[in-house]
Amino acid sequence: MTQEQGVGDAAGLRFRMLGPMTARVPGGAPLPLGSNQQRALLAVLLLRRGRAAPMAELQDALWGERVPPRAVGTLRTYVSRLRSLFEPDRPARAPARLLLSAPDGYALRLRHPVLDMDQFERGLADAARLRTAGDTRAAYRTLGDALGLWAGTPFAGLPGPYAEGQRDRLTELWLTAREDHFHSALELGLDRDIAAVAALRAFAAEHPLRERTQALLMLALHRAGRSGEALAVYEVTRKILDLELGVPPGPELAALHRRLRSTAAAGGPGAPRPGTDPRPAAAPARGRATPSVTPRAAPAPAPGSTPAGPPAPYAPAEPSAPLAPLAPLAPAVPFAGRAAETGLLARLLTGGADAGADAVPVAVLTGMPGIGKTTLAEHVAEQVRGSFPDGVLRACPRGGAAEALARLVRALGVPGREVPDGLEARAALYRSLLAGRRVLTLLDDAHDTAGLLPLLPGTPGCAALVTSTGRGLLVPGALLVDVGELDGAAALRVLAAAAGPVRPAGEHAALRALADRCSGLPLALYLAGRRLSLDPALPAAALASADGPRLLAALRADGLAVEDRLRRCRSRLTPAAARAFRATAAAPDAFGHAWAADVTGASEAGTADALDELVDSGLLQPGASGSYRYHPLVREFARQAPAPSAR
Repeated sequence: MTQEQGVGDAAGLRFRMLGPMTARVPGGAPLPLGSNQQRALLAVLLLRRGRAAPMAELQDALWGERVPPRAVGTLRTYVSRLRSLFEPDRPARAPARLLLSAPDGYALRLRHPVLDMDQFERGLADAARLRTAGDTRAAYRTLGDALGLWAGTPFAGLPGPYAEGQRDRLTELWLTAREDHFHSALELGLDRDIAAVAALRAFAAEHPLRERTQALLMLALHRAGRSGEALAVYEVTRKILDLELGVPPGPELAALHRRLRSTAAAGGPGAPRPGTDPRPAAAPARGRATPSVTPRAAPAPAPGSTPAGPPAPYAPAEPSAPLAPLAPLAPAVPFAGRAAETGLLARLLTGGADAGADAVPVAVLTGMPGIGKTTLAEHVAEQVRGSFPDGVLRACPRGGAAEALARLVRALGVPGREVPDGLEARAALYRSLLAGRRVLTLLDDAHDTAGLLPLLPGTPGCAALVTSTGRGLLVPGALLVDVGELDGAAALRVLAAAAGPVRPAGEHAALRALADRCSGLPLALYLAGRRLSLDPALPAAALASADGPRLLAALRADGLAVEDRLRRCRSRLTPAAARAFRATAAAPDAFGHAWAADVTGASEAGTADALDELVDSGLLQPGASGSYRYHPLVREFARQAPAPSAR
């Protein structure tokens, strides 16, 4: 990084906070901001606007009440790295000009940094002034420009109470701005656009507890001549509020419902009331405000004509025909246990479909390789199939969202030659094909948020079940289920089912010992059982008593192997994480950051980055109070791993 690239004077750096945090020189490439924790520190310093941040405040911002023993050293390491980034040509021992040392803290004084969150908040303020002046159309455009700055969850992936607080604050501003934008669209008559109503319906499904959003959807549907659907939205909202919060709808939403119900009973959409102020009032807490837009009569068709409907999306010859059954994604690993997880997932996925709610339930299953995420997902999909009469779609996002979308739309009946090019076109076609269907989409082995989001259904009545080895997916509103190891009884059932009925008498104790050696990992249990099934003369006790390397080598059958799964995960690690993987395998059980830093010889900050990567890979499991542990088979695999090159 050189001064010629514009970082040396750090003037006009552009920071994106409304999504994964990034920075770039105007007209240049993104800057390497370091780990998520280092970015979290940079965010704190940036938002101090040049004022000094005491060390105690920085520690609280990054760790809250759980400050690690070497927190000060870690912060100093991050500051040193950031100084090198912003002032790459600063001579050794020369004082810093941008990231300054202050009494017991630091101050960041960049020249005219540009933050997208500042632009966003200025846009909201400008739109509010325009609404007050009565210029609804300009307010609508200004809000649209501000909302267009968003690239995902604010401060995505950044740890610590400070980032979390900013994330919550900005998300609430975004939600209110979306509501204001939809409200302005209603005032301007843009709700005649089918796409606008569809977007409002999808937003309302994602936020079922926001009464103002539900009121906007009720008005849009009513004005489109769909009063029955508008009244149904109220009933669904009333049930969700009662179920989730134990409260009835607020007075504004209840009054709108009475108004629409009486209008529908009178046989017409109703006319605007004279003197009604069309501008939205300030929203009170908990999203209870409802819009003051008056229902408007839908245009009447000409005498003798057929009322025009929405443009028909692409559909196969039989749009309501159920999807053909697809082959399972996972090998036939016997299923056992997981009753609590199955019940939780079934209730989530069928809650919207069975009740006709607008919400689109999404569940994300995470866990280590071989833990049975896909098998659980397949089992749950089979259990809830009756709630999704149009079938179950399956795809793997690992090959890219565009390719997965092509497979999904082909499964929905689109001939391969008619699948459009481009991610956006395929995503739009996919969502239009789901309109009016009740489909469960099973997305297996997702690895990044950007590649997953276009594959999620947005149609009420649909649902999605996602599996991922990594823990870094950010899906708003999704239920995250960490799939753990099987208990002893379930593990023994998986092993015995895979081994088959033809086993020597008196092997129960040996099978139990072998199940214990597999430590509740379904893939290991299945492969151990398959080895016994394929070789009836092999005693279960021989496998159970094998040392670690021999047992790992034996867990291989039907083209599958525990070692292969773990090797694929290890191959994706950075050199630093690979070194930490091998070094920390010496831990007999749980360990913490300090011990890991000692055995790896890395700084606390570098160790934290490596452990975060290992957790995200699924190889390392986080525990309580900042501790970590390896599954016994993963620990054995790590001990056998070759030493990575020091790149």
